[in-house]
Amino acid sequence: MSSGQPIHRLGWDEGVASERTVLSWERTAISSLAVAALIVRAGIIYNLLGLAIPIAAILAMAAIGEWLFGMRLDSEHDRPFEHGAIVHDRALTLLALVTLTAAAGSVVLAVIR
Repeated sequence: MSSGQPIHRLGWDEGVASERTVLSWERTAISSLAVAALIVRAGIIYNLLGLAIPIAAILAMAAIGEWLFGMRLDSEHDRPFEHGAIVHDRALTLLALVTLTAAAGSVVLAVIR
């Protein structure tokens, strides 16, 4: 991380919030894969595989990234941070972009069919 960017931190939670966070990233990865499969299915049904496969590939890569990020958070949350937990702004921004990509791809498939 560059030295010019401030690091956002939250106070450390002694409860199970960190476990819930890791599980939510895993659920997000599973849902990204499910949406990718549904987009491929729509591409097969409406004979639009040329459009469906790239969108599904982006979602599948995003799902792998989300799963790996969840594993990283799990290892980070095993040890409490001295000054609180780090807020991952970049990961949340990427997740928003993936969600918008899935929504745009789904709309395009629905309109073209």
